Amino acid sequence: QGVNLYLKKGAVGYDGSFVFLEDGEKVKADVVVLAIGVLPDSSLAKDAGLAIGLKGSIAVDKNMMTSDENIYAVGDAIEVYEIASSRKGVIPLAGPANKQGRIAADNIAGIKSEYKGSLGTSILKVFSLSAASTGMNERTAKSLGIDYDYVVLSPLSHAQYYPGGQVMTLKVLFEKGSGKLLGAQIVGHDGVDKRIDVIATAMRAGLKVEDLAELELSYAPPFSSAKDPVNMAGFASSNVLKGLVKQ
Repeated sequence: QGVNLYLKKGAVGYDGSFVFLEDGEKVKADVVVLAIGVLPDSSLAKDAGLAIGLKGSIAVDKNMMTSDENIYAVGDAIEVYEIASSRKGVIPLAGPANKQGRIAADNIAGIKSEYKGSLGTSILKVFSLSAASTGMNERTAKSLGIDYDYVVLSPLSHAQYYPGGQVMTLKVLFEKGSGKLLGAQIVGHDGVDKRIDVIATAMRAGLKVEDLAELELSYAPPFSSAKDPVNMAGFASSNVLKGLVKQ
């Protein structure tokens, strides 16, 4: 696609024509986009004297109530409970924000309702590739001191003998011993979205990584294989947990 990647070379500055990399290289650029993350815009909450949480986010309880019982907050600027890591975090995604809005409205109307946390399930498209994730990644697991393991596999999106199947690569993290699902990342073409959604649903339901092997998922050659990529992740993880395979 004509895109050059400069890996492990941080950008340290730019002028009107060039981006300067940390190794001294200059890259010509007509337009520069800084995609470096987002921070909560909580100035209104701070001015109102509300409690502030992680990264300057607005602290709320499970009912989406702030530290003022007459004020509720939802969306990208609030602090949430991260299901995978069992800690507080900031997850600016549209899906959780809409669910939080419904819960806040319920509680304002006198209907008790709780937000049970976020997994951070997301997906993006880069040209013909799709990249999706849910739960925590390996870097987060390391930083939290979790005793984890993972499997990486590259199955086809559907049955090999049916035309058009394309490879996708899955990485599934789980806790050693317990088999608790910690997170997953998938990169590929067709079917990435449905596989990450299945894993996210399994995590929300409290299933373990071995349980992925038992999921009964829809199958016909144009759509999947008799052993779906999610099932294969379960098989491979089970082999590791049982000591049948050493990685």
